[in-house]
Amino acid sequence: MEKKVHKPAWAYFLVSMTKGRFHHEASAIAAYLRIPRNVSEPLEGSPQTNQRAELTAVLRALEIVSQTDHMRIITDSNYSINCSTIWYKAWQKNGWTNSKHEQVMNQDLIKSIRALIDKRNEKKAQTAFEWIKGHSNDPSNEAADRLAVAGARRQH
Repeated sequence: MEKKVHKPAWAYFLVSMTKGRFHHEASAIAAYLRIPRNVSEPLEGSPQTNQRAELTAVLRALEIVSQTDHMRIITDSNYSINCSTIWYKAWQKNGWTNSKHEQVMNQDLIKSIRALIDKRNEKKAQTAFEWIKGHSNDPSNEAADRLAVAGARRQH
């Protein structure tokens, strides 16, 4: 008897952060349709920057998806991807200072993102990042953008 191979069902969910009238989004794909909701919320704290909003969207995606489910975070922010996957290694090694010997900006968010990714790695759950060009008619990116714009409009 041949064994059936079940591929996981993948579902998009969207996370957006609003900063004043501006919005930033990360779309994520998670396995098994266990995603409770799309998220659009104001960016808390300061400073209110594009980079903090993008990193916060990534952090929220990691908080929402079960630590045992594989996930792919699709974002138009190369900054978020590089902070989360490459640059943090040197910063961590150098006591969270950059090449100019200054404190790394947004290290609170980057450390939180890495802590969640590390927990996911311990549980053998894959966390992949994918860059997509913003405003390029990608359906998930456009949907995340609409969600973020709606959230920004609710604030004013």
